[in-house]
Amino acid sequence: MGLPDIQRFFAEPPVQYLGLELSVCWILECLLEKDNYPTAMTNQLAVSHPHLRISETMLQQAIEFLDRQGAITSYSQRCPSRGRPRRMLHLVEAVHQEARSLVASWQSWLKENKLNPLSGTGLLAGHGLTIEDQRLADELQAERSQLNPTPSA
Repeated sequence: MGLPDIQRFFAEPPVQYLGLELSVCWILECLLEKDNYPTAMTNQLAVSHPHLRISETMLQQAIEFLDRQGAITSYSQRCPSRGRPRRMLHLVEAVHQEARSLVASWQSWLKENKLNPLSGTGLLAGHGLTIEDQRLADELQAERSQLNPTPSA
């Protein structure tokens, strides 16, 4: 590893994997919109939040948690293009209000963990950077601006 590798880390931070709390909130957000199946929700996460991922293990733990809480039910739905039915998840009506509250917390978390200003991608946790990290990031941004000046209008 060299200095360019460290610069690359700041310019293109690795994806962030969701823990249980964030996974539960994300699933609730998906299910407030419509009934869905786990694979489709995972694909939706990668599209709507390219800097976030969820592991299969965490996905299953979050679904099991919501099931134990009585927040979701599941049913099988046949898909014409597939041989076996999909396990569809449904959010129980009685928890919609609490789910909306948790989704608001999820949305706040997303805003607090803004996109990396250096590249426009990846997470840059506002409270996770030291002053020195922020100074280095600012210097990198200034160097990039000098190397790639924006054309004047």
